[in-house]
Amino acid sequence: MLVSAVWADESAKPDPAPVREFRGETEKESTGPFNARSILTASDFEAAWKELGLTESPGEVDFQNEVVLLATTRGSRVGFRCRDEGEGKLSVSAISTRDIRPGLRYLIGVFRKKDWKEINGTAVE
Repeated sequence: MLVSAVWADESAKPDPAPVREFRGETEKESTGPFNARSILTASDFEAAWKELGLTESPGEVDFQNEVVLLATTRGSRVGFRCRDEGEGKLSVSAISTRDIRPGLRYLIGVFRKKDWKEINGTAVE
């Protein structure tokens, strides 16, 4: 027999998620680290999408109210695993498939600043 007790404060909350995502593929082979990295300014965002080999912005971001996380992979797919650490802290990991193929896949996640004080150890306010 399996018995489970659920306490009121342990109610299941949905995992946090970006408010928007932009994903795509480029012919570049590598742009450095594949981990989710924070982008806090429009100029850093522009540098990142140019580094990916894109000729225009993949989408609009309001950096007054939003922060971006970028992840890349040589695998066929990349995604985010987000976890609320409490006290306004968000942990975001990039996960990807292991099948290596030509080119680079990218995922850009947009998160609202008002929801978080810190993302992956970086203050967002």
